[in-house]
Parts: sequence; structure tokens; C-alpha cells
Amino acid sequence: MNWLRRFMYGRYGSDQLSMFLFVLYLIIFVLSTVFRNTAASPVLMIIGYILVFLYFFRCLSRNIYKRQAENRKFLQVWNPVKNYFKFLRLRFRERNGVKKLYRCPKCHQTIRVPKGRGKIAITCPKCRFEFIKKT
Repeated sequence: MNWLRRFMYGRYGSDQLSMFLFVLYLIIFVLSTVFRNTAASPVLMIIGYILVFLYFFRCLSRNIYKRQAENRKFLQVWNPVKNYFKFLRLRFRERNGVKKLYRCPKCHQTIRVPKGRGKIAITCPKCRFEFIKKT
């Protein structure tokens, strides 16, 4: 195990973009096995091989600053998408519950308030901004 530690010394390793590439490869691999005898299978396999190559290239790279910049750009795109779906999941889960979800107009923090209370003043726990909504 010590040889692996010595080999990876000075190399970038794994990050969020690498994990995204690997998960995307697994999805494409499953799709290529589902569409095994079709014309799409070789195309999906080539895309899968490119994704695996990019994954290992990023993990074994010694240019750490470039890989960090790539990951930062990926996270600028990925985090709003992830947060949007997280908010949708929370809203769907709370649809039939006893709580209602609102977003703070100032800092966009998600706030859960009790349903059926009429108009109430809601204070954001993050920025202390107060706004009035009907529950």
C-alpha cells in the first residue's frame, strides 16, 4: 500500500468533477449494455472510454492548479442545479405535510413554516430579514 501512496504523491487525486465523470461513465455503461445490439452501443462505448480517460487523466495529473480551476468552474455550474433539485425534493416532501417552504427574498435561504396559520411574519434565520407570507 505504501507504493500507491508514493505513486500518488504530487498528483491531483479525485474531486467532485472526477466523481461526476465516473458516475456519468457508469450510467453510459449501463445504457450501452441495455442497447447492446443497436447502432447506439458503439457510440456509447466510445463516449464511456473518453469519460474514463478523462477521469484517470484528472486523478493522475500533476498540474494541480489547472485541475482545481476546472473543478471550480464545474461547481459554479453544478451547485445551482443541485440546489434547485434539492429545493424541489423538499417542496415535494412537504406538499402534504404540516410545513410549507418559502425562500427568503434577500438571501434565498429555504425556510420551513407551519401551514394553516394565515398571514404571518417570517424572519429569516440566516440574514434576519422579515417578510410577510400567507400560510
